Amino acid sequence: MKKRYLKILLMVVAAFISLSVDLLMSHADSTRNVTIKSLNVKVYDTDASTAVSMPNSEYSISYVDSEGLQQSLTSGETDSEGLITNVELKEVPTTASKLEITYTMGNETRGYIKNLSTDKPYTITFGKSIPEGNVISYKTSARFATSGEANSYTLHYLVARMNYYYNEVVNQTTHDIQVAHATDSSISEFRNQPINLYYERGSFVDVDNGFYRNGHDRSGVADIVLSDHASLSTFTDYYIKHAIAHEWTHWNLVRTANLPSGSYKNHYSYNEQTTTSYKEGGPAFVADMLTHEYSLADVDSEAQNDNYNGVNRLYGKSIIRTVEQVLYDLLDVSSNNENEDYFVSESLLNTADYTNEQISEINFGVLYAQMMQSKAKNLSEFLQYIQEKYVTSDTDKSNFQQVLTLNGLSSTGDFTLDADGNLLTE
Repeated sequence: MKKRYLKILLMVVAAFISLSVDLLMSHADSTRNVTIKSLNVKVYDTDASTAVSMPNSEYSISYVDSEGLQQSLTSGETDSEGLITNVELKEVPTTASKLEITYTMGNETRGYIKNLSTDKPYTITFGKSIPEGNVISYKTSARFATSGEANSYTLHYLVARMNYYYNEVVNQTTHDIQVAHATDSSISEFRNQPINLYYERGSFVDVDNGFYRNGHDRSGVADIVLSDHASLSTFTDYYIKHAIAHEWTHWNLVRTANLPSGSYKNHYSYNEQTTTSYKEGGPAFVADMLTHEYSLADVDSEAQNDNYNGVNRLYGKSIIRTVEQVLYDLLDVSSNNENEDYFVSESLLNTADYTNEQISEINFGVLYAQMMQSKAKNLSEFLQYIQEKYVTSDTDKSNFQQVLTLNGLSSTGDFTLDADGNLLTE
């Protein structure tokens, strides 16, 4: 009897093992692992040669199951070149022949490119078939449209470019502050705080872009709005990067130095409030440096030579452009027809060890960081801060004063003339 029961038990165990193996084999046959070795997707509108990548942007990967339902596999962030690399997707059904990769324009640490009406980040979805070997190594430039939306190819390309240049502005500025920190350890390493950038076709048409410390909708959350334009030709790469750099710098100066707000007419108009000239001149300087490769050589002597209807609008006056010219004189390594010989990191460097481009990056990083750390509210306060910190030798002091004099400023960096060119009294 015992032998009989033992035989039956062994038969049951064997059947169970066989069933388990069959189930495992069946499961193995119905799923597979898919490896994304490298996926590089760029976006364009009408000309593939102008395509842009989606760097440091969130993505999610999914597939559609046999019942037509979306099933998520994983999520992550593209690298600095916009690539998804070395991602292992586990147990993808063999019935799923295609992956859907949805890119989000932005990330949590930088902020997103958002739609004004929906308050949702713009996304771009790319479908990629799964090859027989289950390994994806693929790059392409593509156009993207949304069903039922007119001109959506153009919209997707435009927001992808905004995302690209937002990322470039943040990375370029962060890098320059890091090299400045390596030169002057008293400069804090830059800590970014995210801010969303809003844009929508047909909204804020042909008006100025804006930084809103309380939100464009008065939500209490700071944001940036890039205005739409009736002519899309306005949105050159230069324009997009310049606009983002300008408004993003407002955000950094408000959150770190609490710079006040203030309206103004244009960059060449006189401002009674010197804070207005400074809080706008700083971002204007930053935007021009990032879009002109740290050089304003063609207009280096504008403050001395401006002649508009026989009047010099800049020299010695509380003008946004004047502030920008002074800041540039603290950055430029070799002056152009100005006869001034000073730059802000001069006492910190053995210039023989650096190229002019490297010195310009360091100077830019120093000035950007110190605009925040000094918490200056006007140009004079900032210049006095810089003078105390970086103007050390007698030669430096003489050359620094020359920068002030050439731009019509007093020895303390104050403006000396009113709107009509008359001497200001203390």
